[in-house]
Amino acid sequence: MRKWLRITIIVFSGLIGLLLLLWLAVAAYIYTHKAYILKQISDQLNDRLHGGVLSIGDMEPSLVQSFPDVSVSLNDVSVKDSLFAQHNHELVKVSRLFVQVNTLALLRKQLDIKQISLKKGTIYLYTDSTGYSNASVLKKKDETVKTSKGSSTNTDITRLNLENVRLVLDNQLKGKSFDFDIARLKGSMLTNDSGWTANVDMNLKVNSFAFNTDRGSFLKGKDLSTDLELHFNTKKKVLDIPQQILRIDDQQDLNVGANFSFGDDKAFTIHIIAEKLSLAHVATMLTPNIKERLDSIHMEKPLDAECVIKGGLAEKGTPLLKVIWKTTNNNVTTKGLELTECSFGGSYSNDWIPGNGHGDDNSIISLYDLNTRCFSIPVTADTVHISNLQHPALTGYFRANFPLTDLNADGVFNFTSGTAKANLFYRGGITAGDTIKPFLKGTVEVLHGALAYIPRNLQFTDCNARLDFTGQDLYLKNISVQTAQSKLFMEGSVLNITNLFFTAPEKLQLDWKVRSPIVDLNEFRGFLARRNKVVQTKAAARKKMTRITSQLDVMLNACNVNLNVLVDKLIYQRFIAQQVKADLSLTQTDIKLNQISLSHAGGSIRLSGDIRQDGNNNRFKINTDINNVHIDQLFYAFDDFGMQTLNSKNLRGILTAKANLSGNIFDNGKVAPKSLYGTMGFELKQGALVHVSLLEDIGNIAFRKRDMGNITFENVKNNFTIQGDKVLVPPMQINSSVLYMDVSGVYGMTSGTDLYIDVPLRNPKKDEGIDDKELKIRRRTKGIVVHLHATDDGNGKVKIKLASKKKDEAKDVTN
Repeated sequence: MRKWLRITIIVFSGLIGLLLLLWLAVAAYIYTHKAYILKQISDQLNDRLHGGVLSIGDMEPSLVQSFPDVSVSLNDVSVKDSLFAQHNHELVKVSRLFVQVNTLALLRKQLDIKQISLKKGTIYLYTDSTGYSNASVLKKKDETVKTSKGSSTNTDITRLNLENVRLVLDNQLKGKSFDFDIARLKGSMLTNDSGWTANVDMNLKVNSFAFNTDRGSFLKGKDLSTDLELHFNTKKKVLDIPQQILRIDDQQDLNVGANFSFGDDKAFTIHIIAEKLSLAHVATMLTPNIKERLDSIHMEKPLDAECVIKGGLAEKGTPLLKVIWKTTNNNVTTKGLELTECSFGGSYSNDWIPGNGHGDDNSIISLYDLNTRCFSIPVTADTVHISNLQHPALTGYFRANFPLTDLNADGVFNFTSGTAKANLFYRGGITAGDTIKPFLKGTVEVLHGALAYIPRNLQFTDCNARLDFTGQDLYLKNISVQTAQSKLFMEGSVLNITNLFFTAPEKLQLDWKVRSPIVDLNEFRGFLARRNKVVQTKAAARKKMTRITSQLDVMLNACNVNLNVLVDKLIYQRFIAQQVKADLSLTQTDIKLNQISLSHAGGSIRLSGDIRQDGNNNRFKINTDINNVHIDQLFYAFDDFGMQTLNSKNLRGILTAKANLSGNIFDNGKVAPKSLYGTMGFELKQGALVHVSLLEDIGNIAFRKRDMGNITFENVKNNFTIQGDKVLVPPMQINSSVLYMDVSGVYGMTSGTDLYIDVPLRNPKKDEGIDDKELKIRRRTKGIVVHLHATDDGNGKVKIKLASKKKDEAKDVTN
C-alpha cells in the first residue's frame, strides 16, 4: 500500500473515531442528564404556551434516527388550553414526538432544537361560536428565550415532520372546517430579511375542506400529494404559494397556487389550472350541492379548466368561486338532452349579482360560441346562460339549419326530404316541475318537406311552413302540404303553448284553418281509427329525441282543435261535394261537427253532429238537412244506405229531407250494419221508381198491362223511423202514373220486410182530367182494392201474397 493512501486512511479513521467518541459522549450525557434535558425541552415548549398545560408521558433518547445529531423521543405528548373541560379538544395529542437537537450546542449546555417530528396523533385547532380558540395558548415566537438558570435556547425550529397525524382546523364561528389525515409531511424552513421560505413535501387525505360547512366540503375523501414551496412576508403578513403541481388520487395533476393575507383584510385567493380534466372527476372534488347538479351531466371527453376561489379568512359563508373551461368535439349527455360534436367555452360563477351572496340562487353558468348537434340537429349559439341554480332558468339565442331527415329518431314522423331553419330566443326553466314561465320568440321555417305521420299512417309531400313564436304563443303561417290526391293550405295558432306543452297539453287549443281546391277524405280515414302505437328503435331511444317529438305527438293527441275548413271540392268514397264549409272541433275522444254545409247532387246539404272515436267501431250522431238533392246521386254517394232491394238505379226525383240519425261507423268509413237509429222526414218531387223488383212483382200479379218498371209521381212525403236494419213506414199514399198505393209496415234493409200494401185497381190515367183534388181522393178508392202483404222468404228475397185484410199501422219489429 502506498504511503499517502495509508496516511489518508489513518487520518479518516481517526476523524470517524473522534466523531464516534463525541457522539458516545453526547449519548452518555443524555442518559446521565435525562431529567435535565427533559426539563429543558419542557421549559422551551411551555414557554411557547400561554395558560395551557403540556403533558409528556416519558422521554427516551433516539440516537440513531438523526445521527450525527441527537433526537429525543417524547411519548404521549398532549397540549391542552385552559378551557379544555368545556370543548374537549386537545390542541396536540400525539403518541410520539421526536425532538432533534444540535449536538455541539448540547455540549455547551444549550438546547438548540433543529427539528420536530410528530407521529400518530392529532393537531386540533378549535374555535368556538364566540371566537375563542384553543390555539390561544400559543405565544408569539422570540428569537432567544432565557431560561431560569441563565442558559440560552435557540427557538428557531427549521424542520417539521409529521407521520400519520390528523390536522383539524374547526371554526364554529365562521362555519369552516378543514380536516386532513397526513400520512407523511416533511417540511423545512429558511428565514430571510422579509420573513421565511418553506418547502413542504406531503401526502395526505382530505376529510373536509369546507369554507362553509352548510354547503359541504371540497375534495372530500381525496388523496393529495405535492411538494410545495411557500413564502411568508412577516411585515405584510402574507403567505404566498406559487403555482405548483398538486396530484389528486394519483391520477389527476392540478396546477395550484394560493395567497393568504393574515393582515387587516384577512383574505385568501386560490388559483387552480387543470388540463384534460374529466367532468366526472371534477364533480367528486366539489361540494355536494354543485356535485348534485354536475352528476346529471356526462361528458365523454375531458376538458381544460381554470378556477379561482376568493374569500375572507374571518368571514362566515361560501367564498366566491369562478370557473372557466373549454372543450372541443365532445359528447355531452344530461337529463332529456344529448349534445354531440359539441364545442364551446364556458364559465361558472356564484357571484352573478355582486353583493347578493354566493349561494345557488346567485350562481350562473354561461356557455360561449356553442356549436353542437342537439338530438342530431346542428345548433349554434353565441351565448347561453343558466342562472339561479336553485331554480335554474336558461336564456339563449339559438340558430339551426338542417335537413329534416335529421329528425328521424322518434317513430312519430318519418321525413324523407326537406330542410328546416330556426332562429329562436328562449328564456325559461329547464327542470321538470319548475314554475318559471317560459318565453320563446323567433321563427322556424320548413321548406319542401316530405314525411309520413306514423300514428295515422298519413303521407305528405311538398310541405312548407313558418312557425312564429311570440313569447307564450305559437302562430303557424303559410303552411302548405300535399298528399297523393289533396292539396292543403293552412294557418293556425296555439295560445300559451310554452307554458302547457309539457305540463298540461290537454289544456291547449289549436285553432286551425284549412283551405283547399280539392280534398280526398279517403286519404284521411286513419283519423277514424285508433292511433297506431309508436314503437321506438333502440337507436331512437339512445338519441333521446323522444322528449320533444314524442311530446309533440302527445300534444296533438291531447289538445283540443277548432277546425275551420273551406274546400272547393271534397271526395269521400262515392261522395263528391263542392263549396264545402265546415266548422269542427276535435278532442281526444270526439269529432264534433258543429256546422257543415256543402253542395251535392244539384242541391245542398247541411249537417251537424259528433263522432266518438272508439277504435274500429266509432259511434256517431248526425242531424242533416237535405235540400233539392237528386235522390239517385245521393243514394249512390252513400252506398244505398246499406239497402239491398232498393238502390240508386231504382230512384229518380228531387229530395228534400231532414234526418236525425245515430249509428256506428267503421274505421274504413263504412256504416256498421244494423247500427242506424233515428228518424227521417222527406219529400220527393218529380219522383220515379225504376225497375223496383217488389213493384214489378206486384205488376206481374195484378197489373200486367201497366208499366210497373217506370212509375212516376209528382210528390211523395213521409216520416220514417229507422231501427237498426229496419225502416218503420207509417201509412203513406203514393199516387203514381200507373197505380195508387197505400203503404205501411216495416221495410227491412237486409231482411225482416213486413209491408202491407193496399192497391186500388182503378187506373190513375182515368183521373188525369180531374182538377178537383178532393174528388180525385174519393175516386182513387172506388172499385176493387187489392190487399197485399210483402214479407221475406227466408233467403233475403221479398215475396208478395194476398192479405186477408188491410193493416193500417206498421208493425214495430223491435218490440
